Amino acid sequence: MCGRKYAHEELTWGDYRDMLSLVPSVPASNFQPNYNIAPTHEVPVGYSDSEGAHRLALMRWGLVPHWAKDAKIGAKMINARAETLTEKPSFKPLLKAHRCAILVSGFYEWKRPENPNGAKEKQAHKIAHASGAPMIMAGLWTRNPALELTSYTVITTAASDEMAPVHHRMPAILDPGLDPGAVDRWMDGAWDDAAPLLTPHPGPLAITPISNAVGNVRNNYPELLDPLVSS
Repeated sequence: MCGRKYAHEELTWGDYRDMLSLVPSVPASNFQPNYNIAPTHEVPVGYSDSEGAHRLALMRWGLVPHWAKDAKIGAKMINARAETLTEKPSFKPLLKAHRCAILVSGFYEWKRPENPNGAKEKQAHKIAHASGAPMIMAGLWTRNPALELTSYTVITTAASDEMAPVHHRMPAILDPGLDPGAVDRWMDGAWDDAAPLLTPHPGPLAITPISNAVGNVRNNYPELLDPLVSS
């Protein structure tokens, strides 16, 4: 699964504009970094409007369907499995015109101890592109008029060979460096053209052990990204 992400200070408005091909609409200031993006947090998300123009909007992490009467349901829908999207009534109606792209610096995952009897807890890792480039995750979004809430979910797929030692799932990553048309096909293409993008990312990735302090959502500072120092 993907339960935490981060957007550091080097992720700028220009990255959003260029990587998501946004219609220019410059914000008053650059986005504030968030080193511990958790469910219920609002982040800038790219989507296509009714005319096919790429826009950016703040959306809450954890999909709250249009029919939901309580936003708490979003806690169960922070992720959507790529393999079952067309089977789930909360996700299937969104596949045609409510696909979105979430731009971050990377994400966090926790590795189970190789010897459960010899370790007390999982070990946190940060995962990013090896090149340091921003990471684009595929997602779905919706609007709940009654709750006046726009929300999204991150699509996950099976882990790549590189990611598998840490966790068996990973976000579906759109990579313009490997496929220049990936973002446009995901946001605007027919479902038959977009669906094949939801495969394990081949890498290379930078996978780094970090402090388990990231597990506490109240911790939100640059040092969370520092590599773990062996004692």
